[in-house]
Amino acid sequence: MKKKIFNEVKDTVKFVVIVVVSVLILQSHVVASTKVQQHSMEHTLHENDFLFAQKISYQLSSPKFGDVIIFLEERPKGFWGRSIGVCIEDIAQKFSNNQPRMRFVKRVIGVSGDTIDINNGKVFVNGKQLEESYIVGDTDARNLEYPLVVPEGKLFVLGDNRTYSLDSRNFGCIDINNVEGKVLIRVWPFNKIKIIK
Repeated sequence: MKKKIFNEVKDTVKFVVIVVVSVLILQSHVVASTKVQQHSMEHTLHENDFLFAQKISYQLSSPKFGDVIIFLEERPKGFWGRSIGVCIEDIAQKFSNNQPRMRFVKRVIGVSGDTIDINNGKVFVNGKQLEESYIVGDTDARNLEYPLVVPEGKLFVLGDNRTYSLDSRNFGCIDINNVEGKVLIRVWPFNKIKIIK
């Protein structure tokens, strides 16, 4: 009888360990999720929308113009900066009173080597004005000097709600290593489920 109970407990522990490890691997290497905290991507995304992003394509290639991405404000050094470390810390933060890690959701406008210019409320990439049907408001230049060449290993990102977005116009180009994934789908609210392009 004791042996049977011991085997059942052992099997349950094995099952729990397998589930936890599987979730950690999926969350750290395959998918990312986040909740939109601000209005900076309206009308594409809204505050409190819950998003899923995929990570696999960025392990094989770099983000491209037009991708809506999730990225970390900053990535810690060492183990805690790796995908698995970030995932473990995110889970731990859900069970503590610590502030969750800061993430941004923005649209890629320029990749390494692109020349960005903002003039009279319009955005130009490599000398061509962008046709941006997804934006709200004009694009003011803010803190940067233009034209700007996006450095190697960096991205120039903007929010779709150009009046209220905190983005590359404020903090400069972002490090490509801080990107967690490409937003695929809005899953909440349920009546607004949508594939994001």
